Amino acid sequence: MYYHSNDIIGIFYTEGKYGIPLGDDWKLTLAAQYTDQDSAGDNLLRDADFSSRQWGGKAELGWKGALFTTGYTRASGGANMQNPWSGYPGFTSVQVEDFNRNGEGAWLMRASYAFESLKGLSLYALYVDGSDPDSPTEYAKDEYNLNAQWAIAEGALKGLMMRVRYSHVKQKDPLSSDLDDIRLLVYYDPPSL
Repeated sequence: MYYHSNDIIGIFYTEGKYGIPLGDDWKLTLAAQYTDQDSAGDNLLRDADFSSRQWGGKAELGWKGALFTTGYTRASGGANMQNPWSGYPGFTSVQVEDFNRNGEGAWLMRASYAFESLKGLSLYALYVDGSDPDSPTEYAKDEYNLNAQWAIAEGALKGLMMRVRYSHVKQKDPLSSDLDDIRLLVYYDPPSL
């Protein structure tokens, strides 16, 4: 896809996926992505020319209700990636951090499980290890996430979804600045009568 906003930004994004069945219960999915961004016209977004790029790769191995994911992204080009109107689509964009600063590389490891015995219940844990970006005033960050979700599919509460998410971000700066983020989401979409 290509998106252009006069005097603000031009964004090119592409992503490809390929699934490989490995038997009755196993499936491997490989994915790659690339983003290229440039300032446009009067540079109203940052008041200066900028250019940034990001590429990434991801592999997911599924087995019954389990999914194991590893991925990597790398940003470059002279400026941090921009997302002025929406979320950032990088494979390592997680609950708090996007890991898309200029010069930053990031590894992701994730394990998730959807329970067969309790329909609608799923859990995941992930870890992202980010490197130092090019800026001398910014530092490497790591993020840990835990997520539990239950979407009720039948009975009197059909249409109710509850999710609790926890994130811990560790910044590798001289002050060891850490951040904890917890979110509780409840959504109800009653069935049509």
